[in-house]
Amino acid sequence: MTVGVACFLGSICFLILDVYFPSMSNLKDRKRAVLLDLIFSGVASFLWFVGFCFLANQWQATSPDELPLAQGSDAARATIAFCFFSILSWAVLTLSALRRYLTGTSTNLFTWQHLDPPPSNVRATPYPIPNGGTIVTTNPYQAPPFTETLDPQKLTQQRPMAPAF
Repeated sequence: MTVGVACFLGSICFLILDVYFPSMSNLKDRKRAVLLDLIFSGVASFLWFVGFCFLANQWQATSPDELPLAQGSDAARATIAFCFFSILSWAVLTLSALRRYLTGTSTNLFTWQHLDPPPSNVRATPYPIPNGGTIVTTNPYQAPPFTETLDPQKLTQQRPMAPAF
C-alpha cells in the first residue's frame, strides 16, 4: 500500500509539473524536471516489481491447510495482478521519460530557442488580395483581410446617413 500511495502522490506532483513545464525559463530546472521524472518512474517500476515478486512468492508458499476455506484468495490474486500491471504501466512511463530526455538533449527542449521574441525591426506584410495585388498603405497596421478592390476610395469608411422619419 505504501508503494501505491507514494506512486499516486508522485504522479499527481508530476502532472502539476507537466502543466508548468512549458513556462519554465531556467534550462537547468527543465532538465532536472525531466531527470526527476525519469528517476521516479524507474524507481516506481522497480518497487512494483519487488512487490509483485514478494506477493507471488507469498502466495506460492501459502499451503491449503493455512486457508481451509480459501478466504482472501480472490483479493490476493487481484493484488498480484494489480502489481503486474503496475510494473508495465510504470515501465512505459519510464521509457516515455527517457525518450523525452533523449529528445530534449538533441533538440530545443533545453534551450532558449523557443522563447526568443521576433526581431522588432521586422514589418508585417499586408494581406494578399485574391487577384494577386496587395494593398500598400502608410498605416503601420495590416490591411483588412477580405478587401476586394485596390481602389483607395472604396476602402475609406463613409458616415451613415441618419434616417429621415
